[in-house]
Amino acid sequence: MAVMGVALLPLAILSYVQGLKTAQLAEARVTNVIKGETLIAANPLIAELMKAQAKAATLATALPAVVQGDVLANLDACRRLMDNLVDANIGVVTFAGYVDVNGQMACGARNEQRDLAGTEAMAILLDDPGPKIAVNPYGPVTQASVLIVSHPVVDAAGSLMGFAFVSLPHEALDQQTKTASTTDDQPLALITFDANGALLTSSIGMDAAEQSLPAGRDLASFTRNNNGRSFIASTPSGERRAFAVVPLQIGSLYLIGSWPADRLDNTILEGALPAFMFPMLMWAASLLVAWLAAESQVLRHVRLLRDRITAFAAGERQLPELNMDGAAIELRSVGRAYERMTDAVVRNEADLENTIHQKEVLLREVHHRVKNNLQLIASILNMQLRGARTAEAKEAMRTVQERVISLATVHRELYQTSGLTDVRADELLPRVAGDLLRIGSAPGRRFELVASVDDIRLTPDQAVPLALFLTEGMANVIKHSWNAGTAGSTVGLRLERTGGGIARFTLRNSLRPVVAQGDDPLVPGSDGFGSQLLTAFSQQLNGKVTRGREGDEYLLTMDFPLRPLSEAEERSAASREAPRG
Repeated sequence: MAVMGVALLPLAILSYVQGLKTAQLAEARVTNVIKGETLIAANPLIAELMKAQAKAATLATALPAVVQGDVLANLDACRRLMDNLVDANIGVVTFAGYVDVNGQMACGARNEQRDLAGTEAMAILLDDPGPKIAVNPYGPVTQASVLIVSHPVVDAAGSLMGFAFVSLPHEALDQQTKTASTTDDQPLALITFDANGALLTSSIGMDAAEQSLPAGRDLASFTRNNNGRSFIASTPSGERRAFAVVPLQIGSLYLIGSWPADRLDNTILEGALPAFMFPMLMWAASLLVAWLAAESQVLRHVRLLRDRITAFAAGERQLPELNMDGAAIELRSVGRAYERMTDAVVRNEADLENTIHQKEVLLREVHHRVKNNLQLIASILNMQLRGARTAEAKEAMRTVQERVISLATVHRELYQTSGLTDVRADELLPRVAGDLLRIGSAPGRRFELVASVDDIRLTPDQAVPLALFLTEGMANVIKHSWNAGTAGSTVGLRLERTGGGIARFTLRNSLRPVVAQGDDPLVPGSDGFGSQLLTAFSQQLNGKVTRGREGDEYLLTMDFPLRPLSEAEERSAASREAPRG
């Protein structure tokens, strides 16, 4: 996808450049359309203003003939000139007059005379004696808002004599554009203003003009561009409108058209999608197509294959059929290879489990046969015991018989425990001890076993010597136990971990209490053949044996290292439970 994105980037840049040019052309077209439509709508107003300027210029040309210096040579001729101009009914001019440089208007239509000396309007005319258009909200004659168009009057030498002017009422001017510039619900406002930003005329009335202009914009700032401009802005009421500024007379008269934004045929100026959006969308769509193709052809099949492999590695063997329809041929080949591999693994595991089961059956059968053979030997010894003539011979044969029976007990418990390649000590040792105590019990001699064995797993090489060590210890317990008429003699059995891979075996039983100083009670296993057997079994376990009296109890202890199960034929189940053994 990254490579495809880089490959498509030049095309996206090219599309962006083309889109930008198209947007610029469209914006230029819309700008020209707005300005053209504004001029068309304002044509009646522009015509009236041009007529008024022409009339003022005509007056300025004719007045020097009836004015000499600052004195009117023919007052009646001047008045007739003004009346004829107004009565000619050319345009909407309602008043015409002449004011000299002293501010005296002695010649006006309908014999109007005014003293304008010292007024602000006169000061503006004298400060810049050129053609001007100004607004007077309170006309001196009509007392209504008028537009005054003035033109300087000069003599043959070029000296300023005064000013000729004509008045156009705003109401008449607005009526010229109202029909062409309004809709039923959103009027098109045509507003004129001068170079200082002062409003001159408005097709919707001077009071409503402020609400149709762009908010926060100074109209004087629009006079810097002599070619006009178009833009979208909001009015003070928040309405979005399209504006077109057109210079009618550069430096003195400007027109601004305020259009409802929804009247435009093209919305480029209203903030349509930027030019870069289309190539970016095209580029993003190409990447999306690439991603969808990769997802459809590769990714979803790889995820499916990954999930199956992960589940199989975690031990899950009952998996649904792997559906790789629609995948690339290479992935289908991988899927088929995976299915063949898992089938082979499952078959091999089944064969291995069957082999292990057969091995366990054989091992149990071996232990069972050894136990039977040892019981047979014990029976033979019992028959020989009956025919013995001396007490020493009977005692020796009885001792051998008891040890053979103990060995048979060990092998019986070995094939009855849950493991064969690994033996659970918490199952083996309590069973062996319990069986031996039941065999050694007699009327007046009973035993109570208190066993506490940790869940420790032993290899058979350790389980057998440990069981025989327990057997020899239990023989001494049975032989030398003392209960003094109590309900029973307590025998304690304990196997625990002590840390560092060391286990401690403890066997204890009650003894006759010391009754006098120097009394030397019997300490079992302190010498003789039994002591030699205990030493031999402990050596097989690499253990250290300690024994002796502790209060009124005999204590037999052996510390020996636990052998790792990996040294035996450890089963997989045992390996998963290695922290416990």
